[in-house]
Amino acid sequence: MSKARQFEILGVGKEYGLQRKQTLSPIMNSNFYYPTNTGSLGEPRRLTGFMSSIGHRTSARFEADASRIPARSAKPTILVVEDDDNSLSALKALLTPKGYRVLEAWDGKQAIEVVKAEKLDLILLDLQLPRLNGLGVIRHLRANLNLNSLPIVMMTACDSEESRGSAMACGCDDFLPKPIDFDRLEAVLDHFVPLRSAP
Repeated sequence: MSKARQFEILGVGKEYGLQRKQTLSPIMNSNFYYPTNTGSLGEPRRLTGFMSSIGHRTSARFEADASRIPARSAKPTILVVEDDDNSLSALKALLTPKGYRVLEAWDGKQAIEVVKAEKLDLILLDLQLPRLNGLGVIRHLRANLNLNSLPIVMMTACDSEESRGSAMACGCDDFLPKPIDFDRLEAVLDHFVPLRSAP
């Protein structure tokens, strides 16, 4: 093969390689989110009609931006950390009409992202969560983020003295057994995040 022919082939190969690199570059630089699709005990999530209204869920929505200073909302802001869609829907339906701003997280690590990105007044935190359970979340918030004044209320079906003791030892402020007594929840809200009466 002549040298001229070799250079011609080499030139085509370089041009193709450049085009391929330009094509793959935006793909390789993309960020992919793999959502957690299990419930608190590792079982598949129950798909309900409510899921159609929350299809926008992505971790990017809650991704903490260290350069942004969290702004205080005019409404008291409550973070509900719950991996069961029915429980989450019920709590949001109760809290929102009362005048609270409700944020949502579906696992422990996502909850920490929300806390970093938002100015919160209260956390309602499930004990059994994917990726990081409620006790792990409390330990991280109290020890690593120094959020000792942020009220955290634990929600769990494990209503035992041992569970209560473990939660309180980690820095939990109150305890709501499941199924949640809404009168008891009202008392918790009035204590930690009372709504101001209209003048």
